[in-house]
Amino acid sequence: MTHTVIRGARMVDGHADILIRGDTIEQVSQPGTVGAGDARVIDARGKLIHPGLINAHMHGHGNLAKGMGDRWTLELLLTAAPWTNGHRSLEDKYLSTLIGAAEMLMKGCTACYDLMAEFPTPSVEGLEAVGRAYRDAGMRAVVAPMVADLSFFEAIPGLMEALPPALQKEVERLRLAPYRTTLENMRKALHGWKFDRGADPVAVELSRFIATMNSWRAAQPWRASMASVCKRTWLNPRCR
Repeated sequence: MTHTVIRGARMVDGHADILIRGDTIEQVSQPGTVGAGDARVIDARGKLIHPGLINAHMHGHGNLAKGMGDRWTLELLLTAAPWTNGHRSLEDKYLSTLIGAAEMLMKGCTACYDLMAEFPTPSVEGLEAVGRAYRDAGMRAVVAPMVADLSFFEAIPGLMEALPPALQKEVERLRLAPYRTTLENMRKALHGWKFDRGADPVAVELSRFIATMNSWRAAQPWRASMASVCKRTWLNPRCR
C-alpha cells in the first residue's frame, strides 16, 4: 500500500501534516508530528488544502465550443446551439467531457452534476462516452442529459411564424426527437449503465423534462417504472 505525507499544508484552522494510506486520509496533525518513513513526501508549504469542490451545474458538451461566441444573451446561445454543439462524433463527446473534467480537477473540483445535451435526443452511446470520460479522469459525476421535444423556435409562441419562409424551412430541420424516443433511450441507458461502481462512481439520472405539458404527463407512468433503476444509480450513496 502506498503511503503519502503532505507537509505544512495550510487549512482553515492553521497548518498541518496529513498522512494518507492508500486512498484513505489516516491522520491530520500539527506540522512535524507525522513520521515519513518510506512514504512519499509532498511539500505543501505555502499552499492551501481543502476538500474537493463540487460543480453543481456543468455542461460537458460545451467545452469544445469555448471561444465560438462572446457575451451572448441566452436567446442567442440557444439559437446558436446547433452550430456550436452539433455534428459531434462519439469521440468528440468523450473529448469534450474529458477536457472539462481535467479543467475542473486542476481547480480542485472532484465531483460535478453534468447537464449534457445531444441532438436530436440523448443516445445510449453518447451517454456512455460521457460516463467513460469521467471514469477515465477519476472524477465523480452525475450525468443528467437535458431533454426536450420542442426546439427553441417552437417553444416561443409566434417565433417560428415571425421567420421568413425560407428560414422557416431551415429551422424546421432542427426538430427534436419525439418524447417517446427520448424516454426509451433514457430507459436503455439507465438499465445498461455500468459506471456507477468503483472508487469514483458516475451516476446517470433523468433531468427535468423541458417539453409540452402533455408530453410531461404522458411520461409520468414511465418515470414511476424507473424507480428500481434510479435506486441503483442516483440514489446509490456512493454517487451522492
